[in-house]
Amino acid sequence: LGVYEMGYDLVCRACGRHTKQDVFRCPHCNGILDCRFDLEDPPRYRSILQGAKGFWDYRPFFPVAGERPVSLGEGNTPLVAAPRLASQLGMQGVYVKNEGMNPSGTFKDRCQSIAYTKAQEMAAPATIIGSAGNAGAAAAAYAAASGIPCFVVVPADTNMERLAQTLQYGANLIRVQGNVSDCIELLETVCKERGWQDMTTAHSHNPFQGEGTKTIAYELARDMEWDVPDWIIVPIGGGGILSSIYKGYQEMYTLGLIPRMPKMAGVQEAGCAAVAEAFEKGAAPQAIQRVQNPTGVAVAIKDAYPLDGETALQAIYDSGGVAARVTAGQIAQAQGELGRSCGVFAEPASAATVAALFKLREAGVVQKEDRAVCIITGNGLKDAGFALQQILQPPAIPMSQAALNAQIDQLLGN
Repeated sequence: LGVYEMGYDLVCRACGRHTKQDVFRCPHCNGILDCRFDLEDPPRYRSILQGAKGFWDYRPFFPVAGERPVSLGEGNTPLVAAPRLASQLGMQGVYVKNEGMNPSGTFKDRCQSIAYTKAQEMAAPATIIGSAGNAGAAAAAYAAASGIPCFVVVPADTNMERLAQTLQYGANLIRVQGNVSDCIELLETVCKERGWQDMTTAHSHNPFQGEGTKTIAYELARDMEWDVPDWIIVPIGGGGILSSIYKGYQEMYTLGLIPRMPKMAGVQEAGCAAVAEAFEKGAAPQAIQRVQNPTGVAVAIKDAYPLDGETALQAIYDSGGVAARVTAGQIAQAQGELGRSCGVFAEPASAATVAALFKLREAGVVQKEDRAVCIITGNGLKDAGFALQQILQPPAIPMSQAALNAQIDQLLGN
């Protein structure tokens, strides 16, 4: 199927030209491309969204033919009510969207399902991706499902615990002396010379993959019975998830399925906060500055330069939202609170959303009558070492009833 037959075209952010070609950058000026869907039959598209039960039921909103989708059962992740968190915060409602329940443990599976379906349709000989770990693991999983060779380029200091999945899925792992932004910047020439496809989850490298992430918005609307939360709080690494969720809500608003738009809150760790710094200065989205020597415990969002930061910051501005930064200590505290209060184990980058909610509530940005959704982008098992650093190892007791009862009494404070 051609681009227009499938209900979308590619539009260049720089020159504004449309193209019918399946390309990764604008053929006229090499600008970044976005998928734009015509949505010219509102009753049809409303019906699709209202009737969808799984990720691939949204196929008309994807830039692929999708006759043979590369799927591992992504999407349809749980929206978990968190009344104990809401009580602590003095809020009307708090929810967590647990993307850690995706097949490889992060929301990146939504991106890679689309990206590998597209790669399969375009007969890509091989794929390559720059990643801090999560996107690489997802790419490796979907590469295994598709049979397309995959090369994953990661910072050399990435914890091998985060890379175990990638290796188990059979991808070719390349460790580079540099940060994740450095890794991503290496790929353009390789792709041109070898004819490979870049699966990096940023619009500047792959304009198709982000259309999978907007399904988080569709699922939130469905599960909240087409009502809209006041706030959606999202971690920012590259920034693509925030802008994609916002795009999903924009599409539903255009179709008349929802009555209003949510406010978007973007969260970064203090040592790597390019978007938050730009927001604090009131800077234009295109004026985001690269962070020199980024630091932090939230590895999954330690992007020195957020490749989709411009669209993320624009979505924050357009929605009347906010960008915030949190510390490693606040992340650790929020991770524990999230686990204890609602049984969700989040990786540090995801726990940052809960830390930010506490911070924004204390500052009066989030009001008591508000309802907020924290997007938990990845499973805590991705970085179990961080969680282990925050807890004390329980002692080993003798194998006896008396010792067991004594330990129980101690734990009860008796």
